[in-house]
Amino acid sequence: MIQEALDKRVHTTGIFIDLTKAYDVLNHELLLEKLSSHGIKGTTNSWFRSYLTNRRQFIEINKSDSSNVMVNRYRSSSMEIKQGVPQGLVLGPLLFLLYINDLPLNIHGANLVMFADDNNVLMMDSDVGALQNKINRVTAELEIWFNRNDLVINASKTGVMSFYNRQTSFLVKPQVTFNKKNLDYITELKFLVSI
Repeated sequence: MIQEALDKRVHTTGIFIDLTKAYDVLNHELLLEKLSSHGIKGTTNSWFRSYLTNRRQFIEINKSDSSNVMVNRYRSSSMEIKQGVPQGLVLGPLLFLLYINDLPLNIHGANLVMFADDNNVLMMDSDVGALQNKINRVTAELEIWFNRNDLVINASKTGVMSFYNRQTSFLVKPQVTFNKKNLDYITELKFLVSI
């Protein structure tokens, strides 16, 4: 996709979104609604409700001496988990994917590349002004979707890149803003994608 745009000398901007505590903040009721819209209803949906609700967690810290013998154990009180999905199991990432599965349906004029909690948005246009307008519209749509789904974009870890070939006479760096904060342009990143 990016290489095709470069071959056609089309301006391309990518937004590489980092979500704050993506798996920890999923709204259980919204997740159950989304599961229902995917056909997971009735008894199966009730099973997921049971799986997500009335879960508790605590923190335990064990202190050992130099011989590796436990000296003290500190344990917090148990607290109910009211949002998020359990991690470390196959089901957590699967539930997250079902939660964000409708994101591409709500974003127009951009290509989304999604892999787990890495969401990448690519926008292209031969005209710089049209590209800026597209970026403004797409970021507004992203803000609405993330806010409606109780997910928070970590603006300090979300990066923007302009893609260009060496023959380009000037580098195009449109302004990209999320929640009234300008995002920083980056020169490199790890791009996770399933092939």
